[in-house]
Amino acid sequence: RLGDIDKESFRAAAEALGFVKVGFARAERLSEEEERLRRWLAAGRHGEMFYMERALEERLDPRRPGIVKGACSVVVLVTPYARGDHAIDLDPGRVARYAWGRDYHNLLYKRCRALTRILREQGHEARAAVDTLPVWERAWAQRAGVGFIGKNCCLIVPGWGSHVLLSAIVTTATFEPDEAMEERCGSCRLCLDACPTGAFVDAYELEARRCIAYWTIEASSPPPRELRPGFGDWVFGCDRCQEVCPYNRGAAQRRPSEAAFAPHPRWEGKDAEALLQMDEAEFADFAAGSPLKRTGLSGMRRNLAIALGNAGARRHLPVLRQWLAAPIQGEDDSSTREVIAWAVERIEARESESCPGAEPQLARGEER
Repeated sequence: RLGDIDKESFRAAAEALGFVKVGFARAERLSEEEERLRRWLAAGRHGEMFYMERALEERLDPRRPGIVKGACSVVVLVTPYARGDHAIDLDPGRVARYAWGRDYHNLLYKRCRALTRILREQGHEARAAVDTLPVWERAWAQRAGVGFIGKNCCLIVPGWGSHVLLSAIVTTATFEPDEAMEERCGSCRLCLDACPTGAFVDAYELEARRCIAYWTIEASSPPPRELRPGFGDWVFGCDRCQEVCPYNRGAAQRRPSEAAFAPHPRWEGKDAEALLQMDEAEFADFAAGSPLKRTGLSGMRRNLAIALGNAGARRHLPVLRQWLAAPIQGEDDSSTREVIAWAVERIEARESESCPGAEPQLARGEER
């Protein structure tokens, strides 16, 4: 006979590790959510996020062999990451809150591993998912009663807001499921109206191919020119639809101050110009242990160039022109160069408007 697992004792163990909310759901097929996901994928609204198509059956049913064959329960764990600290300012340049500090994957996986150890010691199978398995964490979080999915497709945890990280444990242990949480957005549409690139087709339906976070983190190709002005000075991710959400008002000040999510010392003395001049080795050192490494150096350069094109000034032109004058090295460098040329055009146009009659300065090797 397998060892018994007391639900409240397990919840207490999770909270002792730093998880602020713990919910339990019965492991079964996400049949109600399946139609929406399949329709979204069929419309191509996931863009280059092809991992959403792979292992789709496992994403819809965690009982499959690819996750945990014969699973009985899904445990969902919530970690808040937003704090009341001053925002990172790259002058210009904004970074999504979750990337201010350390990479959450290793941190949360270690905590989850302590919980899976408890389950395994009692003879149960258990696997932890921290964006590492095709587990649909948001859907399970709503089913487990820890929060609800808002109109901006983010999970909202009442009392904590949407600046939260989700982890899940799929296990053969049987826990009494918690009551699912109903959606609570009502008639509010602040998040939908606030998106600067119009990424929401409708409530609960995101068009990733218009989303700033998608283009600055997930996509390998540069964003369409017509979308770039809407990016403002976001260089990694975007929090705009969360900033206006009423559930996030004052939430950051109420959260426990966990050092891992505070602005990391890597940001000290850094501005957009300094980041743009980094080489591969310097960027690897800068991004080590951070979500920033996901975009890679070429992606970060494109993001910085767009931010400068939208909010940069004359003082940023020399470093941008330096890249335009350098020899082209590979396809990534070529696409980055196109974005940098766009940024130069934008800054020169603004400067010309503020100083009528000024002649644009061309990079060495360029022709009028």
